[in-house]
Amino acid sequence: MPKALNGMDILPQVYKKIVGGRPCALVTGSATIDGSGNPGYEVVRRLAGANLRAIWSLQHGFFLDKQDNMIPSPSFFWSAGGVEVRSLYGEKLLPEEDWLAGVELLIVDPFDVGTRVFTFVNHLVMLLRWLSGRGVEVVVLDRPNPLNGRDLEGALCRPDHFSIVAQLPVPMRHGLTAGEFLSFALSYYGLDVPLTVVQARGWSREEFFSGTWTLPSPNMPSPATAIVYPGAVLLEGTNISEGRGTTRPFELAGAPFIDPAGLAEELRRLKLPGAQFVPMFFKPEFSKHAGRVCCGLLIHVADRKKFRSFQTYYELIRQAARRHPGEFRWQEPPYEFEFRRPPMDMICGSDVIRRAIDGNVPFAGIRDDIEREISVYAESVRPFLLYP
Repeated sequence: MPKALNGMDILPQVYKKIVGGRPCALVTGSATIDGSGNPGYEVVRRLAGANLRAIWSLQHGFFLDKQDNMIPSPSFFWSAGGVEVRSLYGEKLLPEEDWLAGVELLIVDPFDVGTRVFTFVNHLVMLLRWLSGRGVEVVVLDRPNPLNGRDLEGALCRPDHFSIVAQLPVPMRHGLTAGEFLSFALSYYGLDVPLTVVQARGWSREEFFSGTWTLPSPNMPSPATAIVYPGAVLLEGTNISEGRGTTRPFELAGAPFIDPAGLAEELRRLKLPGAQFVPMFFKPEFSKHAGRVCCGLLIHVADRKKFRSFQTYYELIRQAARRHPGEFRWQEPPYEFEFRRPPMDMICGSDVIRRAIDGNVPFAGIRDDIEREISVYAESVRPFLLYP
């Protein structure tokens, strides 16, 4: 089966038609590539020449050298690239007014991972809202959703919990490409932004990622990480390590107080689809419990088509909280520039999940409500789907 082509692969064929000689800025990171392994910024620089006025970078910085959330990246002149790199994740999360001087068009090439809380596409929605009415066109170089475009998981975010990790009422595993996500945002907010999506080719919605995986962020090292991420990210709202500081972030979960064998046995009894639980010990080099041995689990995805990450990690957290009530706790703010609400609520889009776990409610007790929300959501985004 031929691999899908990304929007970046298609761009050279359509560049003159959709960009022409207009001065532009590129929103991307250094690890974003075309299907042949060429850095995206190099592809655009060859096409645009002197008309590429700047690169705008998102969370983790252009070089992906910032490990965690709320670590700002400075703007700088990149001498090797011969271009100004301006940080959208610095002292402010939106551009300065003078960034648009001499810029008629933004080319956007985000590497999204199919999970609502990954900041890139949410940050781009914030950027679209800021651009509304300013007359600057946005061209999105689309990419397939690495988790496929059919399976949806997790509770929807409520509007009173919108933030840089949630700008739309979508479920945790949203099933959209970046182009679809931003098209939905344009309609949802009623924005006045000319938007062109350079569609991927050769991808159908049931397909998972195929191709060369780089590093969309420092703790997203492989497609295996992306598969577990829609549920594993819930661990960020707890004092259980999500494996940051190890070579298996989000696949590992643990804390010094956990009984690995007992937790594994509890989860096996639940017969969670597509998942295996392997008792493990690990020592994070940074982040939670840095320098301490954590007792926990490796969550192994035996069948990615059946695996439901949100349900799996919900039950992992519920069982850990039930078994270790004296040691388990929710993390305190701040989290991604939110200073009042619990991080778990920001991640989940409301307090429903946190309260359900506090009440020791099995996932079966909240599944129907989540499925009803997802059904409504699926209908609301249907007009914006670009791929069969």
